[in-house]
Amino acid sequence: MRYSSSVLAALAVTVQAAQDSRTFAVLRFYGDGPLMEGRVDPIISPGETSSHVHTIMGGSNMGISATGETMMESNCSNALVEGDNSGYWVPKLYFHDKDAGTLEPVDMFYMNVYYFFEPTDDDVKAFPVGLSIVSGNNDLRTCPDFGGILQTDGSNASYIQPTQWTCPRSSYDPPSRPSAAESNGSKAGIQDPINAQAGQGFPFVECDGYASPLRQDLHFPSCYDPSKALTDFENNMVFPSVDYATGKQNCPEGFTHVPHLFFEMYWNTPLFKDRWTPEQGYQPFVLANGDLTGCSAHGDFLAAWDTDVLQHVIDTCDAGDSGMDTCSGITVRDKTATCTAVSPIKEDITGNLTSLPGDNPLAGWGIGTTDSASGSSSASGSASAVAGSSASRTSAASAASSAASSASYAYSASSAYSASSASSASSSSVAVATGDGSGDYDNEASVVTSPAATITSAAAAQDLQASSSVTTLDNGDVSTVWDTIWVTVTQTVYDDATETDSPSAWREKRAEGRGNAHAHEHMLRHRSPHGRWRR
Repeated sequence: MRYSSSVLAALAVTVQAAQDSRTFAVLRFYGDGPLMEGRVDPIISPGETSSHVHTIMGGSNMGISATGETMMESNCSNALVEGDNSGYWVPKLYFHDKDAGTLEPVDMFYMNVYYFFEPTDDDVKAFPVGLSIVSGNNDLRTCPDFGGILQTDGSNASYIQPTQWTCPRSSYDPPSRPSAAESNGSKAGIQDPINAQAGQGFPFVECDGYASPLRQDLHFPSCYDPSKALTDFENNMVFPSVDYATGKQNCPEGFTHVPHLFFEMYWNTPLFKDRWTPEQGYQPFVLANGDLTGCSAHGDFLAAWDTDVLQHVIDTCDAGDSGMDTCSGITVRDKTATCTAVSPIKEDITGNLTSLPGDNPLAGWGIGTTDSASGSSSASGSASAVAGSSASRTSAASAASSAASSASYAYSASSAYSASSASSASSSSVAVATGDGSGDYDNEASVVTSPAATITSAAAAQDLQASSSVTTLDNGDVSTVWDTIWVTVTQTVYDDATETDSPSAWREKRAEGRGNAHAHEHMLRHRSPHGRWRR
């Protein structure tokens, strides 16, 4: 049952137009998997096949031509809160077995979406239906040189860095990545100087924290320019500017301040822990767009909220990690149900693949073709997609090799790379359903049983050439100045759980508070392009 506008208004007895402290609530999802996986991205590639595979959560009307209005008509959503039929998605993660020349999908473990309501002088408003937001930069194949940190202060739009990878470990000796003094992001990631778990780019170590696999973290801008179209994802959003004297985050005049979204996407990387050797200046995971670095991590959000419900959450709910579903006046969907949707793009995206779906070449950190130079920045809302690939193109999987790192974390990567392989006669055929995904292929609420993968092509022969030199990356004179604007406490589940628990079981125990908490501070810091931290 959905609450009426009048009931929600009555519940909002202490609504604040502006606020002096931050409140937040975590949106959680039910079920043991995503809503859908496939080359579907109605924001970047409306009506077309996306360039790469995405893992998608949210409303069941997701499809290549989905809009806010069509998502509002979804028969179900795997978001726990009734009234949210929005779409949330990120690139899928794959494991690259360079010896076999194959790529295997990594399962999503689970996803959380934080709804932050920052201290501000603005009125925070619900997302308008159909608002399309993109954060991150799909084109990066090196890490922008931000010293491993996040940068989400909109007062300097040229230096936005909204994403990190978090890698919980039993020990952080050696560190997960080289420091800012040892790496500028062109050959390896960069360790966050104050958070041992986090940094820019994939780590070169195993994320062996118990029940805490590799996690993509992504912040979204929260200032909407109503003079731009809802679908103009490249220009319609900016990050708020921070007043360091008051801690408030305000939008430019004339903009609408909407909730600040923060994605946590956990990937089940421990399943591959015995199939690669950590601490060798190499890691085996690759994003579906072909990025070996993780620096192109990005995400999309398509708003399809009942705006009265979301405004009620904004005005009254400070549930924090207890979850948005615990807020008063909120209707919770049936956690025992299943909500899935069938991808309208019919192709093999699982099994032992010899190339990524969409034939995206593997590249990054000196391997393959690297088009983005280190030091380039990723302005949220300007993530550009590679043109949709033809279904008839041919390619073979790229492969990578790199020299071992020294104990002092001076990393090397292969400076010469070649891959000779017999490409398949043609890529797997791709069938595209027309419409919004609810036509030729039924995207209604259903339990979907995917057919077993039938890929039988042999691994392509690959000639790998790796430089044996070890390069220390000079990052210049670096000093650090930061301002703690807020601290978020999330939980890593340890106790009262077993390794055989499903992702949904882990989520239930975490939501009930059974588990050890870990804190990660979200810092707003400024880094000059010359290697010094400054305000």
